[in-house]
Amino acid sequence: MTDTTPQARVMKALTQDGHIRLSSLDASPLWDGVRRSHPHLDPGACACLTELLAAAALVQSRTLSAERLQLLIKGAGRAKAVVADSWPDGTIRGVLDVREGVAAGPWIAGPGVLQVMRSNAAGQPYIGNLPLVEGGIQNQMEYYLLQSEQVQASLTLWCDPGTGEAGGLLVEPLPDCPPERLARLVQAIEGLEVVPFWERTPDFLADWVAQGQGTERQSEADLFYRCRCSREALLATLRTFPQAQKEDLFQEPGPLEVRCDYCGKVYAIPREELLSEPGHAAPGEA
Repeated sequence: MTDTTPQARVMKALTQDGHIRLSSLDASPLWDGVRRSHPHLDPGACACLTELLAAAALVQSRTLSAERLQLLIKGAGRAKAVVADSWPDGTIRGVLDVREGVAAGPWIAGPGVLQVMRSNAAGQPYIGNLPLVEGGIQNQMEYYLLQSEQVQASLTLWCDPGTGEAGGLLVEPLPDCPPERLARLVQAIEGLEVVPFWERTPDFLADWVAQGQGTERQSEADLFYRCRCSREALLATLRTFPQAQKEDLFQEPGPLEVRCDYCGKVYAIPREELLSEPGHAAPGEA
């Protein structure tokens, strides 16, 4: 069966002069995934989540290793917490927890923390935490790259809450970049404000940064907003709970209902299925 899930596209390139590395992204399909998976969120919240997803995809594109990247922002803004979870196979998902009683102001604001977790192919995680700085998601990620990876980079993110047109551009001048080339790069990034969102395709952004000198495309990848939850994974997690805690989950009659925060899917887990040992049929199933 053909997969009809809308695809986002991230492209990694190097300018022909060898001075600037960049990753560009069309994130509009991610907006579509966010809206479908989180219908309770208003357009502003969806835009915030889409920008964090774009940031995760762009930062992940910097590495060649097969790693999972998770970003978590906890702050004092309208968003109590925002999570982006990006996997090496191109699947990406996220969730935003709205702070109750706050109807105005920025979605991301301190005091708070940015947590970045990288997991290698063996599943071994590296977790870094940084305090939130002033500004939105792009400011937080630029600060992370500078402090944790010693990379001077510029990240530009956008998402129109009205149309869902979204994307991002991560630009990294390399150590031997001449001052005059760096100055032209800064002008190009600042001048991007006049370019409509719909025109900012990955190819356009690469050419915009190259300023007519051309780029060498290093890699391209499709991204899919798709949840990775499953009944089997949920049961495996629940079965790790202590017996008393599992018993406590069934104080009300009927099956336990567990809702996935990422996609909204609800799993009904009967008492017998959870409390039975894995590999053994529950009473009445033989």
